[in-house]
Amino acid sequence: MTPLRRELLPARLAALVRPLPADPWIASFRSHSSGHSAFHAAARGLLRRVVSDFDADGWLGTHPMALLGEVSWRDLIGSRRRMLDVGAGSGDVSVHARGCVGEIVTTETSAPMARRLREAGFACYRVDLSRRTPPGIGRFDAVALLNVLDRCDRPRSLLWRALGLIEAGGVALVSVPLPTRPHLDAGRVTVDPDEPLGGDGDTFEGALAHLVEETLEPCGMRVERIARAAYLSRGYRDELHELDAAIILGTPDPDVRSDALR
Repeated sequence: MTPLRRELLPARLAALVRPLPADPWIASFRSHSSGHSAFHAAARGLLRRVVSDFDADGWLGTHPMALLGEVSWRDLIGSRRRMLDVGAGSGDVSVHARGCVGEIVTTETSAPMARRLREAGFACYRVDLSRRTPPGIGRFDAVALLNVLDRCDRPRSLLWRALGLIEAGGVALVSVPLPTRPHLDAGRVTVDPDEPLGGDGDTFEGALAHLVEETLEPCGMRVERIARAAYLSRGYRDELHELDAAIILGTPDPDVRSDALR
């Protein structure tokens, strides 16, 4: 994977670049993980006639994913008491945070993915957090939105609400493949989101700057660290799919959020 080119970023963002350490889990996923069989590929094809790609993967457990292993999680967020993982999917990424987080709570809009999260031992609220905050969910010292902002209809509202659940001293962790290709699975078809995401550009760095300046900062996220990571998944016959994802660590910006509420 190509390292971030600081010279293509605005100086203030270039100063925040700090690469992730070598992660044994990511290396293992590249070398030893397996995808799905011909039977599962056929079953997925049938399911996709009536449900979305995402729900089909939830029902069948196809397309396992990797983004952050425990080494990466610990390097990014340290030790945390309570984390909310928004749009956690099947929990393939969330599970590796268990070594450094006392309690992980998840949200999902997909019924089969929510079932998988609960089977994996995660508390899961089946809710669209961009529209409603569940009563009693509480507050967190870490909130993660990993590869979800580009797959929802209201990414700005989602980020705003998620940041509002972070307690003093807490952090936000965002991952987005760049340049963005935002869309929403709506049954058998995909549709455009209701809100713009940002993340446009001819280069990874240009798209990253656009995402930070047009979406993350205006929604009240103060960026403190930037990295680049491989977003991996396995498909039929062990085919490895790879996207380049921006990893952005930050905190709620009280000035932006208080200004918006005046």
